[in-house]
Amino acid sequence: MTNSIHAAPPYFAAVDLGSNSFHLLVAQLEDGFIKTVDREKDMVQLARGLQDDGNLSEEARERALACLNRFSERLRDIPAHQVRVVGTKTLRDADAAGDFLTAAEEALGYPIAIISGYEEARLVYEGLSRSVVNDNNQRLVIDIGGASTEFIIGCDGTPELLESLDFGCVAITREFFAQGVNAKSLKAAYLAVCERIEDIRANYVRHGWDISYGTSGTMRAIADLCQEYDGGAVINAKSLNLLIGVLENDGEINSGNFSKPRRSVLPAGIVILKAIYDELNIKTLHVADATLKEGLIYDTIGRLGDDDIRQRTIQKLQQQYRIDTQHGERVRHLAAHLWRQIDGPVLPGASRTKLLNWAAQLHELGLGISHSGYHHHNLYILQHADLAGFSRHEQALLANIASCHRKKITGKLTTLPTKAIAAIMPLLICLRLAVILNRGRDGVDTSVEITLNSPNIQLIFNAEWLAQHPLTQAGLEQEARYLEAVGFSLNMR
Repeated sequence: MTNSIHAAPPYFAAVDLGSNSFHLLVAQLEDGFIKTVDREKDMVQLARGLQDDGNLSEEARERALACLNRFSERLRDIPAHQVRVVGTKTLRDADAAGDFLTAAEEALGYPIAIISGYEEARLVYEGLSRSVVNDNNQRLVIDIGGASTEFIIGCDGTPELLESLDFGCVAITREFFAQGVNAKSLKAAYLAVCERIEDIRANYVRHGWDISYGTSGTMRAIADLCQEYDGGAVINAKSLNLLIGVLENDGEINSGNFSKPRRSVLPAGIVILKAIYDELNIKTLHVADATLKEGLIYDTIGRLGDDDIRQRTIQKLQQQYRIDTQHGERVRHLAAHLWRQIDGPVLPGASRTKLLNWAAQLHELGLGISHSGYHHHNLYILQHADLAGFSRHEQALLANIASCHRKKITGKLTTLPTKAIAAIMPLLICLRLAVILNRGRDGVDTSVEITLNSPNIQLIFNAEWLAQHPLTQAGLEQEARYLEAVGFSLNMR
């Protein structure tokens, strides 16, 4: 496998740092579909190491880092822009995730993006929809993870409902089966899962679906247990009830060829699926192999081509909030012109140029809510919206840049790491200047030149331009005071 990567570079890789298992998939694109070249899985069970204080146990950290060191060998010769690494529920919840992520990125050799439950569900559906026949049927897709479970309804390549609920096979094992599996603990776990599904039940049942799919290791393990009755490709409700009966009588599953970590969380997976079947009235579920990893690779291929879901997300926000797209494009064009003349610190895990473009396109996002303080609404909306394609890191950066494009900067950006603030300041300067220079909303001469030798900023205009635009000059002089408050000096001539 390693020799083939040396010989043929067009390989893509996805690494899923799940709450139960870490997965590595290496694939090659052939005729629009991905062909698996190599895959690895390690049941790290990160969720089992998430302590009550929100920190990861030392044992869980060691298991995870050892796994990532092994994965790094497979990734070593694949171009960095063709490798995507994501962390899911446990890393979303871990208070010490930042410290762990630094060590994890060093072990793996690539940046790690923490994704939201919404984005996790979207990628699961992306993987599934590319692996089954598009037949215009409504699909319900369920992915039981270690600490969360995703529910998606979609048709062909388009997801229509996306939810991620806070239960999974490792989390339920910790919560209900620490003292063993018996009829009482099974009932308690079942009722707890049913209660959490109630939050989405009515909406999903009302929407409806034609066929159900399961896309996780848990689903595959349960299908294997039901193979004698169902053939191994589907899970019928009757077979699932038989497994529940075995657990009530024996307190464990002895059949099947499973690893010890997998066997330890099987009871929780079975009771979760039983609750899902009952709440959503499922009779038969088809088990699919493609899931988040495949979705991540297809998403990466889209980004490298002309199908970046993030740009479609920006366009959707422009439509939803009735943004003046022509003005946004004017600001984007000038901000990009300024940015091309300067540079700044590298921003791992994010494209600086794309962030600047998106922030410019969305800089008036909150204008329909408040004219004087609309930039504050930019921050809230972009921080809390479900943005398809964006990692949490990208979303936080975008929210802060788009909200700091005007007025004072002092006291803002406090939620970002120091290195990230240093990296986005040149972008922010370009955006703020482009907004000021486009105040007339009718286009501006983009021959303006800029130099940035931190902390000194120099703007150079055509002769007499400033004298002919006194209002803009006043705005730039006010901007000089705002920038001075954060350590920059702006001069114009």
